Amino acid sequence: MIRIKNLIKDYPMGRETFRALHGVSFHIAQGRLAAIIGQSGSGKTTLLNILGGLDTPTAGEYWLDGKLVSQFDQVDWSHERNHTIGFVFQSFNLVPALSARDNVAMPLIYRRAPLKTRRRLAEEALRQVGLGDRLHHRPTQLSGGQQQRVAIARALVGNPPLILADEPTGNLDSHTGEEIIELLRHLNRQGHTVVIVTHSPEVASQCQEIFRMQDGRLVASEATG
Repeated sequence: MIRIKNLIKDYPMGRETFRALHGVSFHIAQGRLAAIIGQSGSGKTTLLNILGGLDTPTAGEYWLDGKLVSQFDQVDWSHERNHTIGFVFQSFNLVPALSARDNVAMPLIYRRAPLKTRRRLAEEALRQVGLGDRLHHRPTQLSGGQQQRVAIARALVGNPPLILADEPTGNLDSHTGEEIIELLRHLNRQGHTVVIVTHSPEVASQCQEIFRMQDGRLVASEATG
């Protein structure tokens, strides 16, 4: 599903260059639940942004679902983000003025799905994450855990094979965080490839593969299941 080789990412900083990634290589097979773990500044979020097409590497190869990403143009990436990848962000990124159903339906607008289809699929996704009774609630009417479930439903609504989650428990209490990780584990059991970026060893320990980042380098990897 994901294969990267010698991935390098440089950021110009005045007359100097900051190297955020130093030749990172790994492979995540389809259907796996993987964690990328590291402290702040380890390069894990930079790596996730590249995996999701939100940033581009300076050098190296990235293969997504058998396709070489360096050959993608803007249209190709737009298609991949809309059909292959679902994003879950730490800060939820919900639109305050929209209901849970309309927030979840937003990715389907770019597929030009009819309104009735968008609403039906959004309602199905919300029921899947246990929020079938919160369809018309706005984000301010939901708890943090419920908002994250809405964000996960939005990631799911197009049925993407790959879900990328950036610190999905970072803004939640420990009990709610455990519920969110169990939900992501459930989605993985249904066949989705799930990649979680986290600083938490407890979260990483619940994944099948763990990739440890430090100072922009992959320093260890292990399969736990």
